[in-house]
Formats: sequence, structure tokens, C-alpha cells
Amino acid sequence: MRRNMKLRLIWIAVAISALLLLGASARFAYLSWVGREPSFHDTFGRDGDGQQRHGGWQAFGGTWQVIDGAMFNIADDRGAKLMNGSTHWGNYIVEGDVQLLGEGGDAGFVIRASEEEVGVDAYHGYFAGLRDLDDTLILGRADYGWHESQTIPVRSGLRTQKWHHLKFLAFECSLIARANTDSGEVITATLQDPQCLTHGRFGLQSYSTGAAWRNLEVRPATREDMEAMLQTQTTGLDVRPSSPGLIDSWSEQRFFLPMQRELENYKSDLNALPIADLRLLAPNQSSQVTVHGVVTLVSPTLFVQDSTGGIAIPQAHTGTPVQIGDSVEARGDVELHDFSSVLRNADVRLLWSHTPVPPVSVTASQAATGAFDAQFIETEGRLVSEQRAGDKSVVLKLDEGSQSFIAIAAYPSLAEALNRLKNGSRLRLRGICVTDRAYAQNEIPFAVLMRSAEDVQMIEPPPWWNVQHIVELIVGLLTLSLGLQVSYTTFKRSQLRAVIEERERLGLEMHDTLAQSFAGVGFQLEALCEEARPGTSMRAQLQSTVDMVRAGHLEARRNIAALRPGNLDQMDLAKALELAAHTIIQGGPIAISTSVHGEPRPIPLRIADTLFRIGQEAIANAVRHGHPHTIYLRVVYGRPSVKLTVRDDGDGFSCRQESPGFGIRGMKRRADSVEASLRIRSSPGHGTSVQVRAILPTALLSVWWQRVRIRRRKRGARGEAA
Repeated sequence: MRRNMKLRLIWIAVAISALLLLGASARFAYLSWVGREPSFHDTFGRDGDGQQRHGGWQAFGGTWQVIDGAMFNIADDRGAKLMNGSTHWGNYIVEGDVQLLGEGGDAGFVIRASEEEVGVDAYHGYFAGLRDLDDTLILGRADYGWHESQTIPVRSGLRTQKWHHLKFLAFECSLIARANTDSGEVITATLQDPQCLTHGRFGLQSYSTGAAWRNLEVRPATREDMEAMLQTQTTGLDVRPSSPGLIDSWSEQRFFLPMQRELENYKSDLNALPIADLRLLAPNQSSQVTVHGVVTLVSPTLFVQDSTGGIAIPQAHTGTPVQIGDSVEARGDVELHDFSSVLRNADVRLLWSHTPVPPVSVTASQAATGAFDAQFIETEGRLVSEQRAGDKSVVLKLDEGSQSFIAIAAYPSLAEALNRLKNGSRLRLRGICVTDRAYAQNEIPFAVLMRSAEDVQMIEPPPWWNVQHIVELIVGLLTLSLGLQVSYTTFKRSQLRAVIEERERLGLEMHDTLAQSFAGVGFQLEALCEEARPGTSMRAQLQSTVDMVRAGHLEARRNIAALRPGNLDQMDLAKALELAAHTIIQGGPIAISTSVHGEPRPIPLRIADTLFRIGQEAIANAVRHGHPHTIYLRVVYGRPSVKLTVRDDGDGFSCRQESPGFGIRGMKRRADSVEASLRIRSSPGHGTSVQVRAILPTALLSVWWQRVRIRRRKRGARGEAA
């Protein structure tokens, strides 16, 4: 038996060791796979066996599925991603076919990505794709916000539900995207990022449209691959559109490519400057320059922005009216300001329409530095106040941490849309960041010029701890406390009623049993006493027993009277005590004197019962021990309280010399239960006085209301006298 047990333990140990070795091997194989050179190929089941060559896909939004040899996202989510590969991959190429399923969105490849989350541009990495909204090849960087670097137009246009071939290369800090459209056109976009992301995964991404991908391949990138793609870009410049405006804009897009040294043979035909380079011109010297960019704001000042920065063009001369999103050429005199430039006396010419610029997501502190002056930004803040200048403009003051700024809406329609905003709301704003003192007032570092109602989005309502909500909370708490007080009073009242009913039941039981037994025994003893001979010891003993039975019967009747509730619900306290006193003395020689002072009013049952029991005990003690001739009952109804006094003219006792008896201790406990004050005065030969005073619960409110009424009467009398 022991041998079999040892063999089992050995086999278990061997199995555990094998599992650990297998797990370590799998981990080593995985780490070896993710750390090797980038290599990935997936035809999505088009190899004939219906099997995918590689798995490991991780979705962030979207509805992804493989259909007919292609990976489809059939939902038009904003920023759906499907990621794969290793975060250790550095220089590599992603290549495949891309198809846009709907209009108004874009789709392409993500490269060198990390820290991906669900949401629009919620990752760190680069994206290159085809955008149907303006028929362009776009290239840019996402850092939980989109920074678009290149927008290259497709001259022949992009057609949805057609396959386009897209190739995206990352080598060191150079990124190149090339697209072969279904019409045979080849376009290229490049980006040189000095602070580039060096490693990351790859993925598929679509924005505001469904899309499909096929023939996906990832392989290592070399310098020869980069030079070959740049050479393809250079030779492709021989085919240009016939429209002069398109020629200039298309050339301008090439000019803004960071890798200008690859295009020296073509740059000589251009005279437009990047907007950021205008600040490199000599100061205090009038220079006429030409810039190309996209209109980001039309009124009250024209703003134009390219991939390097923004510029204001006041009083622009436009032959054709321009709109937000139009690509334009502007020529005028440059004027340098603190953080950006202004183009004076400028002639603005429309190149093409519908090329919107996405906002740059920045914090209020970043915008306050002036680094984003004259650029289209997106920022957040909490609304502090709102100022209106008639019906035409609205100025919103916002705070973000310790940084304050303002947002200006100069359109009547936008001013009307802002009526729904409440102070304390957290807002997401989009607009042109300006540091000009004409907009940024006093110590405010910058202002945001909003363009439409869509530029304002409430992302968080005002906090609940405003004045209105605090008042509502206080009223609610008072109502709740009042309800709890009423419930507690009702409960205590019902509990007291149960105690009173139980006392009454016990009194009835004692009356029907103990008192009747005493009466029967006394009757039998009296009969025996009558039969016994007078003067004999037997008659004397029987007479003594009869006296003891009578005393016990009397005490039992007194206890029964003390247990009865006194009918406090049907009569006031004074009458209930008077009735109890007559019951206790049973027609004896003691007189009862009752007096009531003040205006009688209802007393809470708990307080009334306590006063009744204390008065009842005081009457009983006077009858038992004091042998009085008269017992005086006095009830005084005051404004804040009710006072009961039970006084007799009996023998009295010394309060200092004698320790309090059981009855006195019981009276003190009863008084403490309702927070009443008890005072007992007595001396030998001068009787006893028991005084108890209880505060009524509603007395404070009554006194306050009475004082208010008196003050009103006095004011009215003064007014009449005046």
C-alpha cells in the first residue's frame, strides 16, 4: 500500500515537472517569436485550406470578421482598431490591400503602436490611410489625440468598395506611406519625426466607415526599401493635373514633406513657405511671402493653417469666397508677433475645397505657452461664468486646474446654442487658439475662437454641491428627520400603550384572584372568630389574623389601583390623579384637594403616564406613612413645561437622615426617563411635598412662534402710532 502511494506521488511530481517545463518552453518560444525580426503574413483563409496563417489579433472597438479571404470591420465606429505583432518591433513595412466600404471616413494601417485603448486615436503610434472625405492619403501621429502631418490629394479621386494597395514603412525616424489607387495613380506621403516612436505593434484602423483588408504582409524594413519608395515618389511627379490651382497645391503638399532633400529637382519650382518658417525671417523688415494652408476660421478674422502652424490674415482680399476647410494660397506682407505671424494686405486664392483640418488635443496649460497660437485646437475646462454682448456674441470663462482661459462665440446661432450650458459644467471646446490681446483679456493667457455649435460639448454636468442642491439636501434631511421622529414617537407611544394594557391586564388578574382570595379568607376567619369564645387566646389569634388579612387586602387593592392606567386618554392629568387618590384612600378620613392653573392642553402620553405614576406613588406613600388629613394635588400648565405637585400635611420625614426608599428611587428613575426634574421636600411634623416638572417637546417651537407673534404685534402697533 505504501509502495503504491510512493509511485503515485512520483508520477504526480513527474507530471508537474513536465507541465512546468512545457510552460517554460512555450513562454520561451513566445518571447523568441515576439523578439525576432518583424515577419507576418495573413491571407485570411485564401491559401486554399481556409486557415489563417497567424492569429493573435486584438480588437479595440469595431465588429471584425473574416469574409471571403479579407478581414472586415462591418461597423463604422470612430477609431476602431485591430492590433497584432510585438511592441519590440522597430523598422518594418506593413503592406496590403484596403477597401473603404462607405463614404466620409478613412482606413489604413497603424504602425509602431503601444498603450492601445478603445476610443478615437487612443494609442501612441503612427497612422497612414486613405480618406474618402477629401480623397486624400493622410499620414500622422496619434498620442491620444490626432496630429496630422501630411494630406496628399488623390487626383483621380478615391472610389469606395474598390481595392487600393497601401504600403507603410517605418525606418528609424522616417515614415513613408504610398498608395496605389484602383485607377493606377501612385501617391506618396512622408514624415520625419525628430522625437519619433521607435518600437511598437502594427494594426488595422478605420474611422467613421466600414473597411476591409486583404493580402496583409509585414516584413523588416531597410534603408534600401526607404530609398526605393522615395525614388518611386520622385518619378511619380512627372504626371500632374492640368488645373493650375491643383498644380500649385499639389506642389505645395510636396514642399511640406519633411524629406525635402529627396526632392531638390522639384522644390525649385515653389515659392511658398511653411508657416512656421515665417518666424525665421528678419525682424523689422517688410517681407512679402506666399503660404499654402487650409482655412480654419473665416470670421471675425481669417485663419489659415498648415502642418507646421497657423497664421492670421486680417482684412484678406479674396476673389472667391472661402469657407472652413478650403485649401488656399495667400500672398502678403508678413508681420511677426510674440508667438505667431500675421499676414497683412494679403490676396487669398482658392486652390480646392473640402480639406478639413482636425484639431490638436492640448491641455489649457499647453495652450497658455503660446506654442499653439493661431492653430485649431481641442481642449477642456470647467465653465465658471458667461457674459453676453447682446444677441451676437458670448464669452465663456473657464478654468482647468490653476489655468484660466476664455472661449468666444461670435455667431448668433452659436450664442443661442450656448443657452443650455450651466456654470460648473465641464466642457470640451474646439476652436482657434489666439494669444492676441484683442481677444485674450486682462490676465487671461489665451482665448479659443469657436466656429459652430459642434465645437462645444458638455462632457460632465455641474457638480451636485451647488446652492440649490444643498438647499434641497437640507430640506430632504429635515423631512427625513421629521419622519423618523414621527415614526419613533408613534413606536414609543404604541410601546407605552402595550405596557399600559399589560398593567391593566395584571390589575384585573390580581383583582379577580388575589383580592378575591383575600376577601374570601377574611370572611372565613371572621366567621371562625365569631364562633370562638370571647376572651380566649384562640379568639385573640383569629382577630389578629383577620386584621392582617384586611391589611393585605387593602394593600392588594392599592396595588391594583396603581396598575390601572388612569384613563389618561379620556381625562386630563389632574382628574386622573384625583380619581386614583380616592381609589387609594377608599373613603377614608383623608381629604383630597385638587387645583389646576394655566391653560390645560394635551400632554404626550409618555410624559403624562410618567407624571401620573409619580403622583400616584406620592399619594400612596402619604397614605401609608404620613397619616395626613389632606392631600393637595396641583397641576400647573406653563408655556415651556407642565408641573405637578403632590403635598400632604402628614408626619413627614427627614430627607437627610433617612436613605431614600424604594418608592423614592422609583420616582427618580421615572423622572429621568422623560428628562424631568424631581424635587422632594419634607421634615418631621411638617408633611411632604413632591414636585416634578417636565419640558414638553413642542414647547421650544411654541415659544419661538409666540415671540414672533408678539414682535409682529409690536411692529403693527408702532406703525399705527406713527
